Amino acid sequence: MWLIVISKNDTASLNISRNLLDLADWDTKGEFQGNPILVHENFTMATIDDEHLEHDNVDLEFFESTGIRPEIVIFASRHRSESGLRSLTVHTPGNFSTAELGGKPEALVPSCPLQFTCALRMLKDTSQKLDYKVSFEATHHGPYLETPAFYIEIGSDESCWVEEAAGRAIAEAILAIKHEEEPVAVGVGGGHYAPRITDVALQSKLSYGHINPSYALDRNKEKMLEEAIEKTPGAEYVYFHRKAMKKSQYRELGAWFEARGLQSVSQKSLESRE
Repeated sequence: MWLIVISKNDTASLNISRNLLDLADWDTKGEFQGNPILVHENFTMATIDDEHLEHDNVDLEFFESTGIRPEIVIFASRHRSESGLRSLTVHTPGNFSTAELGGKPEALVPSCPLQFTCALRMLKDTSQKLDYKVSFEATHHGPYLETPAFYIEIGSDESCWVEEAAGRAIAEAILAIKHEEEPVAVGVGGGHYAPRITDVALQSKLSYGHINPSYALDRNKEKMLEEAIEKTPGAEYVYFHRKAMKKSQYRELGAWFEARGLQSVSQKSLESRE
């Protein structure tokens, strides 16, 4: 079962929820924290009253309340950016350093690379007619949980969060997520929106788990890279945004990952999705 978590305190989340309800038939199956639990095929939708990023262990709470353990948790959420860029994004929760926005310091949440990357691709398809940029984000913020999880978000300000077409694009993308077997990688390097890593995921058969941006590489580097590998199930490769790092850093990290059994991969060596 895949658990979609909706926040009453998030207008984008409520927008996505309304569109999910409109796109599929949902049955009411009990309550979670005083709110109805809705079920459609393999999806279960539960609503919380507080912010997603502050609600640690929502997976455990749901299991203790219902006896049902989620396989994957999907946080339908807003994304805030000072740039005001109209964006639809996906990312895995976790903190490479301090926990200023929920979760635990220096702790990553398990990723679900195949479903996470498929969500990005489906979002690209469902938003083709919209004026939104679709991208990954690097791993960041809370909540902390033990179940594989990812965020799917509308950004970047109040006017976007309530836009019906954006909510529908995300709802359609969630319902279209499927399991497709392909190679799995940890992403390393680049900025917060991981443009190169996003492009490779959209164009080639490679799924990502945790995405480690350049700004996080100097913060307890080895400890957090080890955790990124551990929390990216099935990872056999590492993909570097090489132009976003010094050659010396790339060589050092390439050798470090190779010593741990992960091979550096380039887009030229990958099978195209076209």
